[in-house]
Amino acid sequence: MAEDVVLVTGAGGCIAAWVMKDLLAAGAGVVGFDLSDNKRRAGLAMPEADVARIAWELGDIADGERLREVAARHGVTAIIHLAALQVPFCKADPVAGAKVNVLGTVNVLETARHLGIRRLAYASSIAVQGMGEDSPWLATLYGAHKACCEAMAKVYWQDWQVPSIGIRPGVVYGPGRDQGMSAAPTVAMLAAVTGSAYDIPFTGPFPFLYVREAAAAFVQAVAEDRTGAGVFDLNGVASTIEDVTGMIRGHAPAAAVGSRGAPFPFPAELADAPLAAAIGDYRKWPLEAGVAETIALFRDLVAAGRLAAADVR
Repeated sequence: MAEDVVLVTGAGGCIAAWVMKDLLAAGAGVVGFDLSDNKRRAGLAMPEADVARIAWELGDIADGERLREVAARHGVTAIIHLAALQVPFCKADPVAGAKVNVLGTVNVLETARHLGIRRLAYASSIAVQGMGEDSPWLATLYGAHKACCEAMAKVYWQDWQVPSIGIRPGVVYGPGRDQGMSAAPTVAMLAAVTGSAYDIPFTGPFPFLYVREAAAAFVQAVAEDRTGAGVFDLNGVASTIEDVTGMIRGHAPAAAVGSRGAPFPFPAELADAPLAAAIGDYRKWPLEAGVAETIALFRDLVAAGRLAAADVR
């Protein structure tokens, strides 16, 4: 990807941090687009010298003119669209959620259409599973927004031949995952390192997707021109909350971490082989390796004074 310039929306987010790390490693130019200039999560994923190589542009994803101007000025050849407001934020402010999640995705599709960009990957969500008729899973505004985005992407291919790859991540965990209803397993890992007590507020089956695996899939999705508007699940590893709290205690025997409450309200196991068939192989992480790497990095960050018990919330 040495000839590519990739625009990453939601650049301040968790997945984006690791996506940008991988893009830089692949030799691509990286343009980060975010409402904030807070590069804290990017700094968890890569050295500050690499963060400085990112062309960080401030802008509101709901402002289509600004987005298109940035993409045109930098000669963007691919877009990875990760900007979103998650489940609790959409519930707290439905209008803001719709502006970011739905209007923001329209603006990304319009940017690709008008600039002739043939490489576009966007984040949908496992939350879409709650939107089907008679679905046993939780229905949310966030899931409704993502279902709308998937439908819009299909129409953009139908009407204007704008290709896209929609990826529905399972529950992302790893360094930088610190907000949203499903961030709790990562918070538990940090709690174990800082000596804080923490209970994950759900139990049972759970889809654990290491953030570096998610990043690898998104980067692979824009590695070449695509056709169509496919949407694919990215499950990670199906396991249980109880198994992972056991793994955490294996790395930190004194950890006061546990779980309580009802099962997680989304499916724990969805096939992600179709994604690899569509975009090519991407790097996968065993659950034990992802947990171990997360805890090891948290230990380094705590020792360096960059994370602390106050960050467990």
